[in-house]
Amino acid sequence: MSQDRKIPPFEESLAANLLAAKEAVIGPMRLQLRAYDITEPQWRVLRVINDRGDIDATSLADVGLLHAPSVTRILKDLEARKLIVRQVDPSDRRRVSLVLSEEGKTVVEAVSRHVMDIMDHYAARFGIDRLERLGAELRALSAAIQEPE
Repeated sequence: MSQDRKIPPFEESLAANLLAAKEAVIGPMRLQLRAYDITEPQWRVLRVINDRGDIDATSLADVGLLHAPSVTRILKDLEARKLIVRQVDPSDRRRVSLVLSEEGKTVVEAVSRHVMDIMDHYAARFGIDRLERLGAELRALSAAIQEPE
């Protein structure tokens, strides 16, 4: 940062704007998650397993943007609630993959209907093209920041 530049007030910072946007997006979804007694990180795990099919815990943590110890705890909770099932790979007994149980699929389908209604509302308010461009720009920002120099 050059000497003549000043750090902006927190509420104008990129971090604050991203946090505010995250809260605006996730806030309305929390009611649906609570109705199914699901936390936001648990929802991410369920969504990733639903989207990817069987997946191992390490890949799940990466795709779900979660820390490995959190994933371990979340998986125990979801397994105890019979929303996911661990399956041993018959060709490599050391590999365990995770899949949704029938109950887990039912929960994901139900919550997803509500989430899609909320996303339709966002698209109506903000514009579908703007939402798609915003998503693309955010992915590009993440990639640029994580790129080795």
